[in-house]
Amino acid sequence: FSAKKKSQRLQIKISIGENHYWFDTDILQKVVGNLMGNALKYSPQNSQINFEAEIAKGNLSLSVKNTGVSLTKKELKEIFNRFHQIHSNKRGTGIGLALTKELVELHKGNIEAESSANSVSFHIEIPILETQYSSEEKRKDSIPKPLEEAYQENMDTVEDESKASIIESNESRDIILIVDDNEDLRTYVSSIFDTEFNIVTAANGSIGFQKALKHVPDLIITDLMMPEEDGLKLTENCKTNDTTSHIPILMLTAKAGDENRLAGLETGADAYLTKPFNNKILKQTVKNLLESRRKLQERFSQEVILTPKDISISSYDERFLASLQNVLDNHLVASDFNSKDFAKALGMSRMQLHRKLKALTGQTTTEFIRGQRLKLAASLLQKSDVNISEIGYQVGFNDHSYFTKCFRETYGTSPSEFSKNQSS
Repeated sequence: FSAKKKSQRLQIKISIGENHYWFDTDILQKVVGNLMGNALKYSPQNSQINFEAEIAKGNLSLSVKNTGVSLTKKELKEIFNRFHQIHSNKRGTGIGLALTKELVELHKGNIEAESSANSVSFHIEIPILETQYSSEEKRKDSIPKPLEEAYQENMDTVEDESKASIIESNESRDIILIVDDNEDLRTYVSSIFDTEFNIVTAANGSIGFQKALKHVPDLIITDLMMPEEDGLKLTENCKTNDTTSHIPILMLTAKAGDENRLAGLETGADAYLTKPFNNKILKQTVKNLLESRRKLQERFSQEVILTPKDISISSYDERFLASLQNVLDNHLVASDFNSKDFAKALGMSRMQLHRKLKALTGQTTTEFIRGQRLKLAASLLQKSDVNISEIGYQVGFNDHSYFTKCFRETYGTSPSEFSKNQSS
């Protein structure tokens, strides 16, 4: 389909017998998908693309050649370098040639690039005999999906980001914001999580920050190196803004080295993984970050009063919760104080405050206000000589029966019984 759109001619020659071979399906699909995707993307109209595969001397030999383009010696030398981009007018190069090279080498193979006056070729050799792998490296329970299906998945990138800002929409799901200038990688990472989470994507740190403010996600996965604003700037912006300071940030980057890892962590990133990443490790890291946040929510819900220093994980969260406490001190007992007034007092939209409180406390804004009123009521009921019938009105409840109902649901007992138990 992609070739027909540009009137490109595909020449495919595969000489592989029916024998049983040993290879990592996931790696091979990513490598072939990337090389073919690049060939189709960067070859001009009416060009020819050749794909050949054969078994030779215990290796799978693959080659992809596209015509109508060429590379200089300098470009050939740098083509597998991380973040090297030859086509400056086109964003992204599939999953990345640097990552492709690392995947091939992870499979104990090698990859080379050649160029003539009118063509560019990539040659790959990957061992495929059982004797070339240890017992620890072999699994026999993997059932590969058809290569056509895997290739189509690789080519089906999101053309219009505005139409796919949120891939799935389900209010009960957590939201993950994925920020990467490589469109294919955004799509790939999204595919790892889109069955469990609502996904929002952005192409750079500047757009990412605006989407973080708009959606207030539960977690952000960002690349380090991006145009306009990189992952470090995105992290700094998020961690220093009251609306987004609580959001865990996972930095994914192909830029290896301790100093880059340190820079990310110093800026406020909560975790750091290098590409190529293991999907299971990525998913477990995300799970751990979200679980850590939920434990803070549980701890908060057990507190009798709001205690910012006990539940925050950064000075910016502490600052926000201090502002929160100040607003509550001044407005909580007013019966007409509602979520709209609360958001306005904090300089946020109602949606931003809802998402922020949901992340920090596990409660909606209305639930939070009611919970704080009940905590204040419980605090007052612990004192002697209290007029129980007046407590509800003092903390902002207009209806005494509703106050009693809410108090019983939260503390498992009526206000009068609670007061007696405290004094006995």
